[in-house]
Amino acid sequence: MEKLNRYPFEIKDKVFKKLIETCDVASWTREERIKYDRALKRYRDTIAVMEGQKMEGRAEGRAEGIKEGKEQGRKEAQQDIARNFKQSGIPIDVIAQNTGLSIDEINSL
Repeated sequence: MEKLNRYPFEIKDKVFKKLIETCDVASWTREERIKYDRALKRYRDTIAVMEGQKMEGRAEGRAEGIKEGKEQGRKEAQQDIARNFKQSGIPIDVIAQNTGLSIDEINSL
């Protein structure tokens, strides 16, 4: 009780509400308790499924981000190679054929 006196009123109120709920549940009949437990299980299962979906979505998003990063890196590497070929005097059509870049992309480098 001494600890409870040190808590702000809002926290005390929450503590007392929880205490009242706990006592209330303890006074229920067996059937009421079974209904409550089933409802609580459904609620927790729903929360678990929702959290699982969030985590799955994050994993998919992360995988997609990695894929996009790899594609961007590949594109930059192609551009670097094309730039070097262009500076070496290799014909643009040969560079396009070997790098997969368009002639317009190579001209803009």
